[in-house]
Amino acid sequence: MVFYSEFSSDNNIDDFKEIFNNSKVVKIHTNFTSMDEVDNYFRLLAQKLGVPIIYEEDPISGKILPNKWTEIKYEKAKEFDTYKHSNKFQPLHTDYGYFSFEIYTSFFYCISQAKFGGATTFIDAETVVDILKDSDKELFDLLVKTPIHFGRKDNPLTNFTDCILSKSDTGWRINWNYYRALSDKNNILLVERFKYFLDNNIEKSGELLALKLKPSEGVFFKDRMVLHGRNSFIGERQLNKGGIALNIPNEIFQYIK
Repeated sequence: MVFYSEFSSDNNIDDFKEIFNNSKVVKIHTNFTSMDEVDNYFRLLAQKLGVPIIYEEDPISGKILPNKWTEIKYEKAKEFDTYKHSNKFQPLHTDYGYFSFEIYTSFFYCISQAKFGGATTFIDAETVVDILKDSDKELFDLLVKTPIHFGRKDNPLTNFTDCILSKSDTGWRINWNYYRALSDKNNILLVERFKYFLDNNIEKSGELLALKLKPSEGVFFKDRMVLHGRNSFIGERQLNKGGIALNIPNEIFQYIK
């Protein structure tokens, strides 16, 4: 499986699933002239891969609002409340590592591009593992064998326990969101230690893939096979985000409904 590929709306849409199945990150180029066409196209692409999960999650209450894009949009009045509405640098993470069922793919497309900065950054979980093994084998071993609880509020949809690193048939998987792991007081030292490793050995390495999307461009990525973040920016920047699951447990479906 390759780390990075590209796909265009000029290509046959039926070929998208094969491209994505063999890639961890796929950048999408489109030639549409209206955002309604872009919106529809990204919904169609998502349907090729599974069950689209398009919803808005209130960053303060954790409430889930279905059938609405998550708008990652700079709003000055909310910039200190959440990364979603901030223009500052966002550290590496996975989007759905604290959900109680697997949303295996995250995707978003660009509505407006920042004047300066604002690229989305990616690194392969395989690369993180290789660096850990070389530089801090003790930390690697702890990350593989220590279950961490990730959660938000008392929402039954957003509570999950998993090791930060795990091996699957398709390679290394990573599950990481620093702010959702802070409630695990029993393992807080490990959580802080891994954050320190990412902050000091990965984030500023100059080795991250940086994609600054133009309006109508987007990206799909396997959420638990890469880490992603965001560079700081100046200007008006908006991405519309969704997720994709292979199936939704009935109790979760009823909760969302």
